[in-house]
Amino acid sequence: MDNYSVKGNATLFDGSVVETGQATADLRLSKGTEITMSSSSRGTLYSNRLVLQQGESELASSGAFQLEANGLRVTPSEPNSRGVVSLKAGKTVEVASLNGSFGVTNDHGILLANVRPGRVVSFAMQAGASPTSFSGVGLVSFENGTYYLSTEENVKYVLTCKDSHKYVGDKVVVSGTIQGQAGGAGAMLCVKTMDINGTSGLSKGTKWLIAGILVGAGAGAGIALAGSSSSSNPASR
Repeated sequence: MDNYSVKGNATLFDGSVVETGQATADLRLSKGTEITMSSSSRGTLYSNRLVLQQGESELASSGAFQLEANGLRVTPSEPNSRGVVSLKAGKTVEVASLNGSFGVTNDHGILLANVRPGRVVSFAMQAGASPTSFSGVGLVSFENGTYYLSTEENVKYVLTCKDSHKYVGDKVVVSGTIQGQAGGAGAMLCVKTMDINGTSGLSKGTKWLIAGILVGAGAGAGIALAGSSSSSNPASR
């Protein structure tokens, strides 16, 4: 911790850097938040978040504590949520939900996915991609005078710029730009093109380019951390 070797218990401070070797490390924070950092991991701990810089961490929390990785923010969406965040090669982040669900947003607060129990979702940063770009597959709906596009990862976007009336109830392929939040309704998606997706529907391997980030099914290796019985160095804050 902070470049000092620690065996057993230690007290953490705001801005403490925690780095593991061959063992895991358990961080017990206030308000019932617990973090398990896997071996060969590194992160900086703050009062309201852990910034993961290497490796993999499991977060168990019922509050608003965030786990950040490569500019993405992973936050529990419901009580007693437990999930794993992993840094992979190529600036890819994997988020796995073991219990409850987790919202994943970019650094502008745009919701990319709601990761549900048993799901593993990967987020790959695309070099040179526009931070407002969108392309992907979803289901069009009409609710209370507003058209929406719902993705497989349980996110709704408010559809603007084109009349979506004839596509209501259809799975479609959409390209466009994200223009920010529409209050509590979600992000606004200005549609450039929209076409029927045929009978293939929302397949398990479908990916979306959202705000310059490629979103799709992950490999799921991170789930193994939850069942690990490796020795650990407990720490508290």
